[in-house]
Amino acid sequence: MYLEKPASTWPPGRPEIPQPWLPRPSEPSAPQPILPSWLEPTSISLERELADRLLDQRVIVVGGRLDDALGSHVAAELLLLDARGTDPITMHLSTADADLEPALALAGAMDLVASPVHLVARGTLRGPAIAVLAAAAQREAHRHTMFILSSPHFTGDGTADKLAALADQHERQVARLRGLIAQATGRSEDEVAADLDAGRVLTADEALDYGLVTRLL
Repeated sequence: MYLEKPASTWPPGRPEIPQPWLPRPSEPSAPQPILPSWLEPTSISLERELADRLLDQRVIVVGGRLDDALGSHVAAELLLLDARGTDPITMHLSTADADLEPALALAGAMDLVASPVHLVARGTLRGPAIAVLAAAAQREAHRHTMFILSSPHFTGDGTADKLAALADQHERQVARLRGLIAQATGRSEDEVAADLDAGRVLTADEALDYGLVTRLL
């Protein structure tokens, strides 16, 4: 510890009065940054540990917006579990926002694996997310689940030729969505197309009658 000696007395000749030496005050430490809770290492490690435990039980949880990144991640988990064995894989799905292409890609991955995929729907399923439900070997739902049949809209930019190609690709993908729903429900593609265009909303009981799910939990 550094001790600083007191300055000499003034005026000269005056007897110096002994003073206790005091420690020099330390420099204040810089404030530490506060990380958001979702960036804390402990939170991340717990989330990863939970996901690993679910995978050990052959369970996959899919929630939030189904985009390319999430779709690729879930497809990789399906392939990993399929490589470990052919026992059923349980997928819990809750997404009110899904992009058409990754939803169809995930539905294709579910059809590709040898393990049967049992899907449990909860929360709200809207639009392209219904394709993932329709591709499952077994389809169940919680009693308060909401299903929204809606056609995804096409947007794009570029030259006229590029827009025409994108529009054709989009129409093929929508046709694939209609086909998956029609195959799962046993209804005609024309009826499914009309319901998608109308944005038909189904409760869990109505989805059971429609054929989207096979059992309510």
